[in-house]
Amino acid sequence: MRIFRENILTPDSLLVVKEESFKYNDFPFHAHPEYEIILILESCGRRIVGDSITEFSAVDLCMFGSNLPHTFYTKGLSNYEAVKQVVIQFNESFLGAGFFDRKPFSRIKDLLKRSSQGIVFSGATRDAMTKHIQSLVNKSNTETIIDVLSILHLLSLSDEYVLLSSPGFANQMNSDESTRMSKVYDYILENFKRDLTLEEVASIAYLSPSAFCRYFKKFTRKTLSEFMIDLRIGYACKLLQNNNMGISHVSMEAGFNHVSYFNRKFKAIKGETPMEYQRHFQIRNAR
Repeated sequence: MRIFRENILTPDSLLVVKEESFKYNDFPFHAHPEYEIILILESCGRRIVGDSITEFSAVDLCMFGSNLPHTFYTKGLSNYEAVKQVVIQFNESFLGAGFFDRKPFSRIKDLLKRSSQGIVFSGATRDAMTKHIQSLVNKSNTETIIDVLSILHLLSLSDEYVLLSSPGFANQMNSDESTRMSKVYDYILENFKRDLTLEEVASIAYLSPSAFCRYFKKFTRKTLSEFMIDLRIGYACKLLQNNNMGISHVSMEAGFNHVSYFNRKFKAIKGETPMEYQRHFQIRNAR
């Protein structure tokens, strides 16, 4: 997945608020100078932020810092690949150069710094922000600017969040490294369900296997094997949620050759067996 560089704001625009709907999301791994708050109202799939690959489902509220590579991918991953979302995009200086450096806005300044790793919000924060953000699409420019400042203030006060990417990920990658890493991501995402050798993936990065191991762990904090297992378990969760497949069939579809190994790894990562996960999901979904 190549990192696509995107420029959003024109010189005469302070910020962008847009409501979007599309059949599925396969937008490329991309980065832009603008900060972004994205509220996904419908859909589920895979969230890729810096060196983090995690699963998401609606309602999902995230904030991404300037030039942090990210995307949401839903195509072919579930029965809920259609997307409805509201997006807010702005520069740090949209209220004037140095505005957030002033003491009254120190919490927002800290929020902007944290967003360099990508933030996903949950709980009451996400619930309160959902209506607040949705209301922006029908407001005047002046009302929108006032409300975006209010949203940033409320998000800055929340402790209901998780940071997604490793610290300093965006700053660690120069343009050559980002292109190389995006090719590696692309290849792994296209082929994670089959056996991949270290030599095969290293060749995509034009590195020796030993050099690739060091390189890959530097940016993902995981070995290739660990990374592949995380991807396969995430995909298996979607199969368990959206299908009536048996556990052995899910294991095979997710790229595991032995169901006993699949069960062991699944429980180590998710804290329950695949059968327990499927049963608990069905119970939760039936409420």
